[in-house]
Amino acid sequence: MTKTNSLAGAAFKQTEIEDWERAASDWHKWMPVVNDFLRVATEIMLDQANIETGHHVLDIAAGDGSQSLMAAKLVGETGSVLATDISPAFIKISKEIAQARDVKNIATEVMDAENLALKDNSFDAAISRLGMMFLPDPLRGLQEIHRVLKPSGSFAAVVFTTADKSPFFTIPPQVIRDRLNLPNPSDMSPAPLRHQPGPFALGTPDLFADLFSQAGFINIEQEIIEAPLRFKTTEDFVQWRRDIAVSLQRMLAGQDTEIQKKIWQNVTEVMRQFETSDGFETPSELLICSGQKAGNF
Repeated sequence: MTKTNSLAGAAFKQTEIEDWERAASDWHKWMPVVNDFLRVATEIMLDQANIETGHHVLDIAAGDGSQSLMAAKLVGETGSVLATDISPAFIKISKEIAQARDVKNIATEVMDAENLALKDNSFDAAISRLGMMFLPDPLRGLQEIHRVLKPSGSFAAVVFTTADKSPFFTIPPQVIRDRLNLPNPSDMSPAPLRHQPGPFALGTPDLFADLFSQAGFINIEQEIIEAPLRFKTTEDFVQWRRDIAVSLQRMLAGQDTEIQKKIWQNVTEVMRQFETSDGFETPSELLICSGQKAGNF
């Protein structure tokens, strides 16, 4: 990575830390909905990571640790899970949850996925659920994960595919940009990254798998699944975005309360296209990619 990209990457990470400091508790509040949304993908991820009883598992960008708890159940009392995240706010939440549920085989640590403070060949498996696409240098992250895996260890990750497959992400900011005549965020970056981290950064067909290969993984598999996002009402969906999408909050910063209220009403009306007879359902598509570290050197 060039010096310019390195500085831009560091700035992006700092912004991520600050954003999650504001939104982590609200994100956790909505986790029942999110976990339902990600249930099938998470089960596939855990299966492709080949997690077994007694394994030591690394969770990258663990968030509040919901999938860490699932992995902890799989490895049992003789195994362990290390939940890592760059956000201290999330690590605090995940630690509190594990303690409250008396789950003793989970440890938590603030850690940058691109610079893992971990020994070589120390984990049997690794997982990451909706985290890898936010790394400024995902290849570096994959190389680090490959380094800390034991020979024959597996890594599996879930990411979004492309923006057109998950309109719930793209429609609200577009409504806001249209109402306020705002430029595209990428046009405002003073030091653009060669790789632009974001929800859909790794969703282009075969891109993620190719990075797995470059990082040294073998036996690479990828699977795309439909993952509808459901809420009881459109209003619930909009409140979720208002609570956790700091990027949308930032777009509206400086606008008076009345203007913000009207814009969110606009977002709600546009999103009503996804209402169903018994609630709200918007399409989304997820990619699960996995690979294995070679058993012999």
